[in-house]
Amino acid sequence: GGVMIGDGQSRFSINGKPIYHFVGTSTFSEYTVVHVGCVAKINPSAPLDKVCVLSCGISTGLGAALNVAKPVKGSSVAVFGLGAVGLACRRGKDCRGFENYWC
Repeated sequence: GGVMIGDGQSRFSINGKPIYHFVGTSTFSEYTVVHVGCVAKINPSAPLDKVCVLSCGISTGLGAALNVAKPVKGSSVAVFGLGAVGLACRRGKDCRGFENYWC
């Protein structure tokens, strides 16, 4: 962990020693190098306070709902919490047509 997907190397160092970053990105850098698989292109006119939710919460929640739980139409799904991950799970209802029970 903490290295680029393509070559397994860190892009950062201090005093000649590598600094390992989180999940192949470094979100607290003004400029960085990331693998294309870690990037989401957004419209330059999109308001940043709205598109900031395109972080890991959306992909984690929707991915968990659709790719891990794999509910079928008419299934009942319990979602615990309504943060970014929980709301993204809720979005899975529109994609697959499963029923939601919020706890």
